[in-house]
Amino acid sequence: MNNEYAQLIIENILEEIKGFKTFIFKEGHGLTYQAGQFITLVDKSRNREIRRSYSITSSPDLGEPLSIAVKRIDNGFFSRKLIDRARIGDILYTTGAAGFFRLPEEMKSYTSIFFFAAGSGIAPILSLLKTVLHLYPETSVFLIYSNQSIETTAFYRELKNLVYKHPDQLHIDFLYSSESDLRRARLNRELLLEFLTINRYDRQKTLFYTCGPESYMRMIIFLLVEEGFPKDNIKKEDFNPGNKKLKGHMPPDKNNYQVRLDLKGMNYLFPVHYPDSILQAAKKVKLNLPYSCETGKCGSCAAICISGNIWLSYNEVLTEKELGEGLTLTCTGHPQHGDVELKIL
Repeated sequence: MNNEYAQLIIENILEEIKGFKTFIFKEGHGLTYQAGQFITLVDKSRNREIRRSYSITSSPDLGEPLSIAVKRIDNGFFSRKLIDRARIGDILYTTGAAGFFRLPEEMKSYTSIFFFAAGSGIAPILSLLKTVLHLYPETSVFLIYSNQSIETTAFYRELKNLVYKHPDQLHIDFLYSSESDLRRARLNRELLLEFLTINRYDRQKTLFYTCGPESYMRMIIFLLVEEGFPKDNIKKEDFNPGNKKLKGHMPPDKNNYQVRLDLKGMNYLFPVHYPDSILQAAKKVKLNLPYSCETGKCGSCAAICISGNIWLSYNEVLTEKELGEGLTLTCTGHPQHGDVELKIL
């Protein structure tokens, strides 16, 4: 690996539950990150580059060493390599931290925050949860966490300990699909409404974060919007690569344009020819841009549009507010009606 990637040295490995481990890294890696973000790991051992993103479970505001959680996927090259073969002292390579599943800058203006997690979706939420409890003691915090059973619940003891330490601030509901009371076995519309109506929350001052299976997150977001909560107050995290051949709409303008790009203080100029996205065009001229999912879902490839217009064929990560502030995605972005200038975050 060259110096385009940061090195991470594994200091400790903890098995949270079967097939789900926490990897803790030694200090000195030089990475900066925010609670709720992820790191993208890189592997080139098979003569081709494989990238996978894993949620950070540590909180930088608590001074914890950088750690990530990894769930073993049966056909997952990266997860099997980490879960089955990684050892203390091994070196991993990363493009760094990224992601928009993080707290807003104006966090003090919010009075309540709900976290909805299912299974391994607890990973980024754990980082956020610890940070809110530490930095914002006046904020009411609710976690609804779904699993099959207590035995399959990652970080169960740590979460129970947080409730013990913050009894007046944190409330957790553990839902188990093995529960005999089917009404509370899985998160459903009626149960979600019950959680929301225990108290009357100020809709403008309540935040929601969800991470889990696509259908689980879709149900939550749909109901929250239906209940009148602002879309910009709702965040979801999705690492499912999905189908790389997205069937997005064709851009209004399919002409060829130039992209001027600021990457780590260096400027590059390259053409973008439809149907290539900006990221695909950058790859063709051997530019090593940050990316992971390549489907508009994770935000690894985010950039600021300094000038020009960009049309996104797909976007599940940037809110309307963030788009209005000039943020865009290179993996699904196409220049429109002229050349564009971008700066990689």
